[in-house]
Amino acid sequence: MKKRICVITDYPVLKKTGASLKIYYEYLKYFKDKYEVFCISFTSEKKILDKNYNGYNFKQFFLPYEDHLIPNKFSLICKMNNKKSIENILKKFKITTIVGFDIVVASQIYKIENVKKIIWLGDLRFQTNFYNFIFNLKSDLKLLRHFLYNFYQNFLFKQKYQEILKSIDRIVVSSKSSEKILKKMRINSKFLPYPWPRIFSKVKIKKVKKPNFLFFGNLAGLGSKSALYMLFKKIYPLLIKKMGNDNFSISLVGHSSENSYLSKIDINKFPEMKYYGFVENLNKITSKSSAVIFPGNIPVGNRCRLVSCMASKMPIVADKSAKEGNPFLIDGYSAYLSNSSFDFVNKMIMTVTDYELKDKIVNNALRLYRENYFPVIAAKKLDRFVYEKNS
Repeated sequence: MKKRICVITDYPVLKKTGASLKIYYEYLKYFKDKYEVFCISFTSEKKILDKNYNGYNFKQFFLPYEDHLIPNKFSLICKMNNKKSIENILKKFKITTIVGFDIVVASQIYKIENVKKIIWLGDLRFQTNFYNFIFNLKSDLKLLRHFLYNFYQNFLFKQKYQEILKSIDRIVVSSKSSEKILKKMRINSKFLPYPWPRIFSKVKIKKVKKPNFLFFGNLAGLGSKSALYMLFKKIYPLLIKKMGNDNFSISLVGHSSENSYLSKIDINKFPEMKYYGFVENLNKITSKSSAVIFPGNIPVGNRCRLVSCMASKMPIVADKSAKEGNPFLIDGYSAYLSNSSFDFVNKMIMTVTDYELKDKIVNNALRLYRENYFPVIAAKKLDRFVYEKNS
């Protein structure tokens, strides 16, 4: 008889879309072949709640989702209380191991007794809340009046993390930098690379007369806020000085531009830049790109897009802060990491001048991807972590 395991997510894993959903899906795909899996998801969609979803060969349960751990002036909105319902499911099916994804799930299980509780954490909310405030402030200085709100909200977030996580048996962090931050809060955790499928074809390195660089992702996301700000304010002017007008191009790809930095500027004033919107088939863009650029300089975010590049032999030019989340990004070995805007531009140029180094870097990145982020390999790492004897 297979071991039973309960996987809990903060929204339904119904299809492979969105960064977190891809990660959850790949873990579930691995677990269902080895264990008898019971999946609990929180959702506000009544259509799902009204009937059992049989899209996968494991038992699914849907519990109500309400606003939870949401900052609101001098408080956090915390409306969910699914503890009793989860306990009933665990008791009914005699399940003694829970693998939960992110802090909302942790908040619903940490008081449950007599079960082993493992939590996988994405971005730490007090970090994302702070950095979102900082980058919104750069666009609108009037937001400075909300500083006290943000300061107190993050104090409350940290209190909640400490209260919730002290009762969790084992904690996985998806960003290496989170280990140190939680350690300062007296919370032990372990970084594990997460399972991430290759989302576009392997890129063949081509020599080009006019280099084209690519930036892609959710343009309204925190990482993109930082990256686009740096790109337009710092990187672009230096590129013009170094390479000259019309001697390079940059493709911007992604959705939610109306909520991004792009909505605050006139892109027509930057003739080397072209915005494509959301592109279903990234191969069309990556096949014509010299490198992917990511000048965001904040130590937050899993940077799934960079793992995609590692998997596809797409050269990565990124700020050194990217390594704080993904330690497999090593300057001059598996990526081009920069210490400044000047360094960033120089390394963009290196991707189209030193093809021997470029070839070495993308091959090393692909090997590190296969050894760490390849879905089956990464899922095995979590599986071992869950059932280690010394845990």
